Amino acid sequence: MQCGYCESKITSDNFAVINKKRYCLSCLTKNPSLFAVDNQNASSESTKQCQVCFDEKSQEEFKKIYSHRCSHVERRICDSCLYQHVKQEFGKMCTDSARCPELNCRINFSAKTIQRILSDKNDKALLEKYERFILHRQLEMMPEFIWCAHGCGMGQLNDGGDENNIVRCAKCRQQTCFTHKSVWHTDMTCAEYDAVCNSEQRASQSWISQNCKKCPKCSARIEKASGCDHMTCGKCRYEFCWSCLADYNAIRRDGNHRHDSGCKHYAPYSN
Repeated sequence: MQCGYCESKITSDNFAVINKKRYCLSCLTKNPSLFAVDNQNASSESTKQCQVCFDEKSQEEFKKIYSHRCSHVERRICDSCLYQHVKQEFGKMCTDSARCPELNCRINFSAKTIQRILSDKNDKALLEKYERFILHRQLEMMPEFIWCAHGCGMGQLNDGGDENNIVRCAKCRQQTCFTHKSVWHTDMTCAEYDAVCNSEQRASQSWISQNCKKCPKCSARIEKASGCDHMTCGKCRYEFCWSCLADYNAIRRDGNHRHDSGCKHYAPYSN
């Protein structure tokens, strides 16, 4: 075998292994830098680059497996970035779950996993907020639970169910309709309230059908208050003719023969 530095032959009692390479004792004595290379490599092996922040982080930041349902073999996103991801997901979507951000994984973290991530970062305020949110979600799934419709933030159980439609809040003492989950409709029974709501809903639908059209691309409802028939959808920015719904890019490019033949803006094609 040969020395990894001078390439001379070495014997079994005249070498040392540094950085997984064999060096003769003479080269090691004359070249202390060989040890420095080893120390540098050892240092690099104790860190890992995060694929989100691109910082070199300690291997400890990638060590913990938070969910055994994850499909990725190893973690490439550090604990700090994982915590920021969960924090943003909860703040943005106000949901009790968050997806694993690792590439090609994307499983949903369980509530216990999210609690463990927040607890490890010692974010007590966000952890308490999250646990309170979980509790509220669980309460809302109970058929006898109702929130006060007057906005005081109080919720309570109604043992009487639909047979006890009027629920008086234990905090603000205001009345809520258990059937409609709304402020109690004074001087009206639930049946009379339904009749009024249905009548208003029919009137609203009638007005929409007479005054609005759907965007041909995204189906968003659009009202035309005034102006010409060249419309631009406020949601998807699709341009079309209000009268016949034809694509305005085609009209702009080819001429008015691209309107529907029954449209008031239609003009036959001419060379």
